[in-house]
Amino acid sequence: MTEFSAVYYDGRTSARTPVRVRALDHSLHLVGAELNIEVPFADVRVDARVGDTRRILSLPGGAQLHTDDHAALAALFPRANRLEAWVHELERRWGYALAALMLIAGAAWWSVTLGLPVVAKWVADFVPIDIEGRLGAETLYALDKSLCTRSALGADRQQALQKLLGTLTSGLNDRYPYHLEFRACGAVGPNAFALPGGAIVVTDALIKLAQNDPQIAAVLAHEIGHVRRRHGLRLALQSAGAAALIAALAGDAVSITGLAVILPTALLQNGYSREFENEADADAFRRLKAIGLSPKYFAEIMMRLEDYHAKSGGRQDGDTRDTATGKGALDYLSTHPATAERIARALANQ
Repeated sequence: MTEFSAVYYDGRTSARTPVRVRALDHSLHLVGAELNIEVPFADVRVDARVGDTRRILSLPGGAQLHTDDHAALAALFPRANRLEAWVHELERRWGYALAALMLIAGAAWWSVTLGLPVVAKWVADFVPIDIEGRLGAETLYALDKSLCTRSALGADRQQALQKLLGTLTSGLNDRYPYHLEFRACGAVGPNAFALPGGAIVVTDALIKLAQNDPQIAAVLAHEIGHVRRRHGLRLALQSAGAAALIAALAGDAVSITGLAVILPTALLQNGYSREFENEADADAFRRLKAIGLSPKYFAEIMMRLEDYHAKSGGRQDGDTRDTATGKGALDYLSTHPATAERIARALANQ
């Protein structure tokens, strides 16, 4: 016959009553000061074992038994404790625990670095272009409130560059309403970045830095690549995480456009991945050649941005970021070797 000591709580007051518990054929018999009751086994719920901490048996009416006699409970409730016993055995083996921690860390790393981008790419395809455009508009509004002001560029010059964009996007048939947004963003310097939905922000400093319109066209072609591949939307979804992915799948337009709070910071501080930038580069080379311009202009503007960035002190040795830092680097400037590789690819695609 199995017996063990426990503390009884009636579930109505904080009073604790030491009891002796005896196992009968179909019930537990509890005996203590002014206490003598039987509780059927079917009405007893035993919590899982965690190390050597005290166990709790839940009784009808909110009453509980607390005991440290793990052996007695294992004998009385073998089926209920089979899994708990296995878990407890694992807990006692530090090697297994360490392996589990490494497995969890590996799964978390995979989810963030590989899994989340893959899912974000898939989910982005379900977002309608008009909702994506609303996200872009909200993002531009956020930029105007915190970073950018009205452009000083003349109306004729703006119109000429809008026409240049029209030439680059002619025949794409991707339903994006492409247009340029000219801004003076002093802290950003020479910069351009595509917003979800087809807007491309170009700073006055970039127009001033470029030697000719073909160099500006090379920048715009790169940003068109970001738009068409929905890199801005995907970046916002990745930055916001699982909640944003679920909202996008559910068609929650309010939650999607709410990502505008995240996107400006993600664009200017975290920026696009190397994969995104390489994809946009390749698209730019193809588009430039399609309208009769050489990708060498991409190489030329990259070299001018590189020179500007070096003179402004924006880069530090060992910097591996691929994007704008807010210190004058264009979003697709990276480390010296990476920039050199991209220039070489542009020249190889002439």
